[in-house]
Amino acid sequence: MGEKMNKDLSVIIPFCREYPQVNFTIQNIAQELRSFCSFEIIAINNYCDEAKKQNYTCQACGASHPEFLDDKGGDTIKASVRVNQPWLKYVEYNKKLSHWQAKNAGVQASEGDVLWFCDAHCIVGRNLVRTMFTNFVNGVCDKGSLHLPLTYKILESHRTMYKPVLNIEKGEYAYSLTGYKKLGTPFFPVPAASTCGMMISRELFDNVGGWPIDLGIYGGGENFMNFTLAVMGYEKFMLGHDDALYHHGEKRGYHYVYDDYIYNKILATYMFGGKAVAELFAVNAKGRPEVLKQMVKRALKSVRHRNKIKEQQVRTIQDWAEEWNNERWPAMMK
Repeated sequence: MGEKMNKDLSVIIPFCREYPQVNFTIQNIAQELRSFCSFEIIAINNYCDEAKKQNYTCQACGASHPEFLDDKGGDTIKASVRVNQPWLKYVEYNKKLSHWQAKNAGVQASEGDVLWFCDAHCIVGRNLVRTMFTNFVNGVCDKGSLHLPLTYKILESHRTMYKPVLNIEKGEYAYSLTGYKKLGTPFFPVPAASTCGMMISRELFDNVGGWPIDLGIYGGGENFMNFTLAVMGYEKFMLGHDDALYHHGEKRGYHYVYDDYIYNKILATYMFGGKAVAELFAVNAKGRPEVLKQMVKRALKSVRHRNKIKEQQVRTIQDWAEEWNNERWPAMMK
C-alpha cells in the first residue's frame, strides 16, 4: 500500500468562507496521501462579490454585519503555498458564486490523470482514499466514477448513500439520502451518488464537458453529473468499505437562491434529457409558470454542451430510470 501507483491524483476542494475547516480538510487529505502516490491538492476560493453581498446582510436578522467580510481561508492557504507545501495549489474563482464553477476552475488548474472532489468540511476515514484510489485504477477507471459513503455530521458514525427519486411522468430525475448498504464487494453500482467524494478520470470528466458553465450557486450539479454519466452508458460505483468520508452538513458562509436552484435543475435536466424532458420538469416544478418558461429558454442556450453529450449518448434517461426503478434498485434492497 505504501508503493506509488502509476496514476497521479489531483484533489479538488472548493470553498467559500469555510475557515478554519478547509485547512483541517486539506491537511487531513495530505496526511492520507503522503508516501502513497504523486498528488496535488487544489483549493479553490469562491469568495466573490456575490458572497460578500450575502454575508454583509444577516439572513437571520436582516442587520448588517461587516465583520463577515473576511477571507481568512484564502489568506492562510496562500501563506502555506508560499512557505513549504509544494503539493498545495491555491486558485481563486470570483466571477460568480457557484460551487460547480469553482470545481471546474480547480480541474483547469490541475495536472493529474485522476480527479477526486471533496468539500471543504470533511475528514477522511483512515486509509479510505488509498483504498479508493487502488480500486479506481484497478477496476473502475474505464467504467465510470467511484464514490464514498458519507456521514451527515462530522461526529456521526451513521453512513449514508443516495436512493433514486425517479418520476418519468413529471420529468423528475433526482435522489434522496438513505442508509448506506454494504454489499460485500470492493465496489458496486448505485443509481446516484454525491460528487463530494467522487473520483473520476480526467478523460471522462472532459468527455462529460465538466459542469455546465451557466450553473449557479448550488443545486443541479449532482443531477447533471449523475444522470449525464447514466445516459452516456457509465456507472456510478460506491466503495464497499467500513469507514466513511465524515462530512459536516451545516450552514455555510453563503446560501442558495431558490430561482437559481430551480434553474440549475432545469439546465441539468436539459443536458441529460433534452428539451422535452426539461420542459416537462419545468411544468411540474414549483414557481411561477412564466418564470419557469424563461428558465427553460435560458437553459436551451447551452445547446453546444448538450450536443456534446448527445453525441456520446447510448440510452435515454427514461430507459435508464425504468431499469433502476423496476429492477436494479429493488434487487439491491433485498
